Amino acid sequence: MFKEPWSDISEYPKEHKFALETELKKELGTNHSLFGKKVNLLAKREDRDDLLLKSGSTFYIVHLTWSGTQESAGYPLVDVFETELELEARLAEDSLYF
Repeated sequence: MFKEPWSDISEYPKEHKFALETELKKELGTNHSLFGKKVNLLAKREDRDDLLLKSGSTFYIVHLTWSGTQESAGYPLVDVFETELELEARLAEDSLYF
C-alpha cells in the first residue's frame, strides 16, 4: 500500500509497533493537538522518525523526537491532512524525493 520511504506498520513485529505507540504517548503534552485523541498507527517513515496516524477521517504525520519524555509546547511536530487526497499528495512527494 505504501511506497518508500513509508512502510505499513503491519510489516513490523507487534513489539515495534507497541514501542512507537508508547513513545508517542510519552511525547504528547496536554497542550498538543493529538493529546487524548484515539489514533491508529498506519505507517512509519524509514528515513526519519515520522509516524502516519489516523483519527476519524483525518490523517496526521508526527515527527517523534525520541526524548522519552513529554515535549515542550509545539512538539512533537505534526502535519494534518483533512482528506485522503491531501495525504496521497504528501506521500507521493515523499516517495519522489526519497
